[in-house]
Amino acid sequence: MTRDAGPIAALSLLLEQQRSALLVGDVDELAKLPERLELAMHQLARGTTDPAALADLARIAARNARLMMSAREGLARAKRDAAPATPLTTYDAQGRKAASTPHGQLISRR
Repeated sequence: MTRDAGPIAALSLLLEQQRSALLVGDVDELAKLPERLELAMHQLARGTTDPAALADLARIAARNARLMMSAREGLARAKRDAAPATPLTTYDAQGRKAASTPHGQLISRR
């Protein structure tokens, strides 16, 4: 193992913490990680590192990126689904707006 096993292990641990936080939706933990990840990457960049170890880190980081994108899509979907529905507008045979539904019986379109 190279002398940079410390930074590799530290970065690997941080990426695992990121993965765990993504899987459980721990936004507070995710918010703490960018600075720590950046510091670990700077430490890693200072020395010579085994290419196989870097490939493993790249694989783990790519996995986390896919999880991050999925989480982002899920949050966007939840935000869209939680938005107030717009009322469904219908028209009669003459092309005029039809009478609205009684209060409490809103038909909406999504």
